[in-house]
Amino acid sequence: MNLSIDKEKYLVTKDNVELVLPKKEFEILLLLCSIPGKVFSRKTIFEMVWGNNSKSKDRTVDVHILNIRKKLGNSIIITIKSVGYKVSTQNSTINII
Repeated sequence: MNLSIDKEKYLVTKDNVELVLPKKEFEILLLLCSIPGKVFSRKTIFEMVWGNNSKSKDRTVDVHILNIRKKLGNSIIITIKSVGYKVSTQNSTINII
């Protein structure tokens, strides 16, 4: 899979198909792809995307990850049980522009 993320246009392209993700989904994907293979905890993702002062629910990150997987496929974001999430670099190319 070829994945391209355009930070200025808030646009994701998967295998030459443009996808428009809502702002928070885009920001989560961008964060995970910024260091492919690194495991980000739910807490870290939440603080980086929503900030420390947000009053969102505990499972907010999980719901957004589920929505991203529906759009990009289940293989791109890997769950590390009891730790967090990471982007799989196996069989994929990720470009951030």
